Amino acid sequence: MSLPGNYMDGRSPASRAVMLQRDAHHLVFTDGVHTHRYLAREVAFEAGLPGLPDKLQLPDGGVIEVASEYRCRHLSGGLPLGVRLLEWLHSGWQVLAVLALLTVIAVWCGYRYGLPWLADEAARRTPIALEEQMAAPTISLLEKTNSIRPSQLSQARQNALQALLLQAVPRGSRYHYQLRVVDSRDIGANAFALPAGQVILTDQLVKAAKNDEEIFAVLAHEVGHVEGRHGLRGLIQYGGLSLAVTLFSGDTTPVLAVAPIMLADMKYSRDFERDADRYAFRTLAARGSSPCVLGQFLTRLGGADGAATSLLASHPGSEERSHPDGQQCPA
Repeated sequence: MSLPGNYMDGRSPASRAVMLQRDAHHLVFTDGVHTHRYLAREVAFEAGLPGLPDKLQLPDGGVIEVASEYRCRHLSGGLPLGVRLLEWLHSGWQVLAVLALLTVIAVWCGYRYGLPWLADEAARRTPIALEEQMAAPTISLLEKTNSIRPSQLSQARQNALQALLLQAVPRGSRYHYQLRVVDSRDIGANAFALPAGQVILTDQLVKAAKNDEEIFAVLAHEVGHVEGRHGLRGLIQYGGLSLAVTLFSGDTTPVLAVAPIMLADMKYSRDFERDADRYAFRTLAARGSSPCVLGQFLTRLGGADGAATSLLASHPGSEERSHPDGQQCPA
């Protein structure tokens, strides 16, 4: 881009018509005979009064008067940041392609790392009392939809299963665990955990187990979900930023309104499943049992009646469960 101007060397009042150009980091102008070069950063832009030309102050005392303020500031590098950014955005499709790619990367990183981190932080700040308020309405919702019904097992058997659950709870846990045994043909042979230590176990799973050690393995897995606050973290993570911001702000009304519906329809992520599995493997090993019990039982359940694909299945079978802590389990 060339720009006409009037050059005065600062030693005489005479002026000469010149043409200015920007050459990399230099301001270049010529009168057709002589050519002068100055570093652009050493040239100062001086806006003229209304009706008067703008000026470029040269480092040797010379002055160039220019009529076009915008083009003058463009040449001297004195454009405001916003204007320069706008020009850069319009410089070609390559720039827009780079921006689009950066946007996609930012959104993906926010979803993959930012939102889980925010969900974890919000869960840490959530009082246990609030978690308890979320669990009770969820159970009521399942009862109203006839998804669960009172257990057909004897009270003595239910008490024994409650004791089995407590054996899987880590010492010093902040939660008060309560097992609720229910009959559910819709859910099938299954178990799932709600926030604050509420664990649901179906009659169908109890009947499908060969022994209490298999039931213990499943209960330990569910305890891993509770201790990791997976229900609350999943609620925030899949509910989006609005729930996290709500919990941070302390206004829990919206959370309590949507939590039962979301918890009743939520499946745990693969990362949460791995965490719960690792807890179950450690608990089984500490008990003197084989970590393989969990994977073998869940694999059998999935193949028997498709329980692993149930709406509330919190432990779908996976190849990883055949290699707890790196060891090979028999088929």
